[in-house]
Amino acid sequence: MRLILILTTMVLLNGCLATSGAMRSFTSTPSGATVTIDGYGACETPCTVKLDGDRKVTVAKAGYKAQRFGVKPGGAPVNVILELAAPAGVVDAETLPDL
Repeated sequence: MRLILILTTMVLLNGCLATSGAMRSFTSTPSGATVTIDGYGACETPCTVKLDGDRKVTVAKAGYKAQRFGVKPGGAPVNVILELAAPAGVVDAETLPDL
């Protein structure tokens, strides 16, 4: 099972076993988000992935709302701006309980 996962990751992220496909670059704001292709493999932005067809992408980072969308091989670089999952506001220190 582990070998299958490793081979799948190599195909999706590096294109080592793929015979055709086009590179697609991913960046995010903030950087360091995880890019997952069709639920397999992962790379951390900024990164470049070889795609051999239409794919579903998820870009996620802890504390931010994940974004899911479709991509095609080639084309312009993809820049994803992530939105905070729970926007931080001003905290009134006087209302915090004593710990």
